[in-house]
Amino acid sequence: MQEFLLYIQSRITVNSFIEVVIITLIVYKLLLWIRGTQAEQVFKGLILLLFCAPLSSWLGFTTLNLIITSAFTWAFILVVVVFQPEFRSALEQLGNNRLFKGLLKKPSMDFLIKDVNKVIKSVMALAEEKTGALIVLEKNTGLNNIVETGVELDADISSELLENIFTPNRPLHDGAVILKLWSSQVRAAGCLLPLSDNRALGSELGTRHRAGLGMTEKSDAIVVIVSEETGYISYALKGTLYQDVIPDMLKQVILENFSVKEEGNNYGWFYKLWEKKDGK
Repeated sequence: MQEFLLYIQSRITVNSFIEVVIITLIVYKLLLWIRGTQAEQVFKGLILLLFCAPLSSWLGFTTLNLIITSAFTWAFILVVVVFQPEFRSALEQLGNNRLFKGLLKKPSMDFLIKDVNKVIKSVMALAEEKTGALIVLEKNTGLNNIVETGVELDADISSELLENIFTPNRPLHDGAVILKLWSSQVRAAGCLLPLSDNRALGSELGTRHRAGLGMTEKSDAIVVIVSEETGYISYALKGTLYQDVIPDMLKQVILENFSVKEEGNNYGWFYKLWEKKDGK
């Protein structure tokens, strides 16, 4: 017994302890990501196969063990293909980690406030005229695949441009506009957004609202929607639709989600390094 304990003690190293901690965190994060999704039930099935494989081998069920082992191998391939959106969402959450956000903090909020005011002004004008609109405010998740479905503009944000784009019978009034606030850039117009597959949505919601909601289910963007029938202003965020909001509330939500909480002159170490490089 003493020899066994000495053997165990010799096998426990700092590296092995760190490895166990990392694996534990990975499994924990995996369980959080799949909780409440369709992948949760599949994961339970994989765990069952994982226990049945050695059990069938121990009982001497050779053929059954071969079938379970083969099924277990192909199951991982099927999970990757079928549940690609869940894996993509998990990777996006990893990429949105605070460690990476520290690289991208912006040095000033002046441009942000100006851009938001322009967006709010155009949204108010469109709502008053009951002109349907779909405006995507790109955040950390890249939307190049969405931009490619429309017409790239690379223009400066202006309320006049946004109102002109959504004017009925204009070439680009159908589809969504993609804005990048910190760059003060209208990336593209007439873009196609993925429709939400949320079956709990009411039948009164049209394609515009479902597209806006679907976009936020697959990215961290904020989507502003103006109803063509009622002129009501809505926005979608993190897979939730907020209907009939006032402009001041919309402005507050956008600023809260895009602004950087500054502490003193903390603009992020990337910008500090850049300033030192330029001798500022």
